[in-house]
Amino acid sequence: MLNCAVNPQAARERVTRLNPVTMKKKVLIVGGGVAGCEAARVLAFRGHEPELYEKSSGLGGNLIAAGAPKFKEDELALVNWYAHQLKKLNVPVHLNREVTKDFILQSQSDAVIVATGSRPRMVSLGDDDNVYPAADVLTGKKETGETVIVIGGGLVGCETALALAQSGKKVTIVEALDKLLALNGPLCAANREMLEKLVPFNGIKVITNGHVATYQDGKAEVVAENKTRTIPCDSVVLAVGYYENNTLYEDLQFEVPEIYLIGDARKVSNIMYAIWDAFEVANHI
Repeated sequence: MLNCAVNPQAARERVTRLNPVTMKKKVLIVGGGVAGCEAARVLAFRGHEPELYEKSSGLGGNLIAAGAPKFKEDELALVNWYAHQLKKLNVPVHLNREVTKDFILQSQSDAVIVATGSRPRMVSLGDDDNVYPAADVLTGKKETGETVIVIGGGLVGCETALALAQSGKKVTIVEALDKLLALNGPLCAANREMLEKLVPFNGIKVITNGHVATYQDGKAEVVAENKTRTIPCDSVVLAVGYYENNTLYEDLQFEVPEIYLIGDARKVSNIMYAIWDAFEVANHI
């Protein structure tokens, strides 16, 4: 079946047509990631009056980190496209505005969409001063040093490792399962095949069926196949998944008559899920 990650209507034009609304609603959207942006776009296109609030200084959410590597520039292009579309549709966008429960209750909105995204999972390994989430490394907030271990061989881990290797770092991926990209689905076949070839091509070492037990004094204790080895490294980068940031929704779900939770805030997945989920919700308000 033909489909498109960023265009839910592709090859489904009849069943996903956007119908004009008969009664306008003021819809407050919390979160300016792709799910929040897509919801605002669809609502405005149909004739509703969405208003979007984002606590950071720009739109994009996790796509800002995802689009940081040179080979992922399309993600940043998508963020720019959303910013252009919302401006063209006259959607009010408020940056650097963290929304609270009280603000929403006093907003007199007809409906609320919570698209607060997700946060990276962190684990303690000992010397946590040199253990960083992948997003902070990709966006340049943290410097890894020359020798790096990336924990997690999913999509984020492989892309982070590839970006580091292409910048001249010596990188080792440690994955708990028996192969890379085992849990990232659905994943475009072209992306999977590219990463599977580029990881070894760029000299990235891979340890599967393993985990990092501790990291102290610049040395990681890696356990794999019932054997422990010591690997010197300047830092450890975590790419061990994300968890739903849905606290605001839980605080409001019984106090706001019409409220929706979308995207990563509802279920951590990928860009296709976030956009399609936002489209479906916004198209039925």
